[in-house]
Amino acid sequence: MSEVDAARAHGWVAHLREGGTTPWLAWSGGPSAPGAPTSRTLPGAQQLELLRRVNVASAGATTAVLADRVLAAPAAGRGKADLPLVGLDGGTGFGPRAVDPEHVGARELLRVASVLLADDLVSLGADPARSSWARPWRRRFRLVGDPVTATELREHLLALGRPEGGPRPFLVAVGAPLDELLARTWTQRCFETGTKPFADWLRFWRERDQLPARTDLLASVLRWNARRPFVRIVTDIDRLPRQLGVRHLPEVRVPGADQAELARRIASVVGLKVPAGERPGLMRTLQRRMPGSGAAPVVVPAREREWVAESAARMGRNIARAGYPVVGDLADLAPRAETPSPAVGDQQVLDLAIRMVADPSWRTRGVER
Repeated sequence: MSEVDAARAHGWVAHLREGGTTPWLAWSGGPSAPGAPTSRTLPGAQQLELLRRVNVASAGATTAVLADRVLAAPAAGRGKADLPLVGLDGGTGFGPRAVDPEHVGARELLRVASVLLADDLVSLGADPARSSWARPWRRRFRLVGDPVTATELREHLLALGRPEGGPRPFLVAVGAPLDELLARTWTQRCFETGTKPFADWLRFWRERDQLPARTDLLASVLRWNARRPFVRIVTDIDRLPRQLGVRHLPEVRVPGADQAELARRIASVVGLKVPAGERPGLMRTLQRRMPGSGAAPVVVPAREREWVAESAARMGRNIARAGYPVVGDLADLAPRAETPSPAVGDQQVLDLAIRMVADPSWRTRGVER
């Protein structure tokens, strides 16, 4: 690389570190161009383009500390190595092809952003669990079934002095249309330990003609070996408060598809940074604090509907044969006949990630309950 090219490239890096938003191919130098290089080697095009987009999102208010973190962040998972900038002399014909940073795909930028957000989450630590003085005279319960609903309500009841478990608890299995149960099971796994992409995860279970443990309501009941009088399978969510011995329950917010996908990527990085037992608590903290974008929750694609419908009918027959009390109608387990919403793409997930990198308020604000 010639001295002129090196000065131009390092000048652009300095421009980005100062909050600049000029794309690489539009960069013609400027007062900072001939300045001293920030390092002996240039950051990769992924890091440089992510910093430029973070600058755009923060209106140029990116701090030097954040800029240095972005430029030094590695890319997580499988993918391309750090990519060189196009338009610089000195290429050898070996190694990755030089690129225009503006044309680096959203998936490559997400590999860098997920590392930054995982570091933020580990530094933040897990939120402490809210609890109150236990009311031993209240009905004891254990929640299984719909993982998103069970997780949210379990924590809500603990804050009211209603811990899960105890002697002879009522086992309450929370049901829903099976397509929603599948989508929520995958979503909650994204916010716990991470998992495969949704399409791959569904295919895994369809090829085995099985349901995940927390989706199969009968299997969830049998796992606890509860007696029939102490079991309730609830398919009518409006009647759930009475089964738990309360008057009202909060509305459960299901994370959007972009939130779940970003959490899935962050979980894989967090798993490399902390012991396995600490990851679920950190990811649950992320679930509470992650800002929303208005995206709809993930939806089972149409090509899987036939398998889902057959599985729902089979689960309903097995529950009826087992004779457990049902609050609602087993027909409500059938998938809803809805037009699937458009799939969330990598760009929407990247937009959310950039928003979180540029605006650290999600780490400092109080948690909404």
